[in-house]
Amino acid sequence: MEGFQRRFAELQALGARVVGVSMDSWAVQGAFSRELGLAFPLLSDWPNNRTIATFGVEAEAGPTARRVTFVFDAAGVVRSIVDDAKEMEAHPDGALAAVQSLVDGGS
Repeated sequence: MEGFQRRFAELQALGARVVGVSMDSWAVQGAFSRELGLAFPLLSDWPNNRTIATFGVEAEAGPTARRVTFVFDAAGVVRSIVDDAKEMEAHPDGALAAVQSLVDGGS
């Protein structure tokens, strides 16, 4: 989330919307957002975890989700997925590159 906060102005300038989703409760999400000073919303998929299941990002090792970033185009079609558990900066960097590609006319 910190990487997305650092890239937020760049993403926003390209017309992108940034939203985080996790299995944590609303209270945990709110505290985390305030602690990091996030400029974008964090949504809770708790307690039913329907979004996590729909996108197939459940972690194998328990009741949590993998860290996966999805980039959608204006029509709601997934255009890029970043699924890197080790390199967290790959997520905001990959999202920025994908959004830039969409803006430049790529698909």
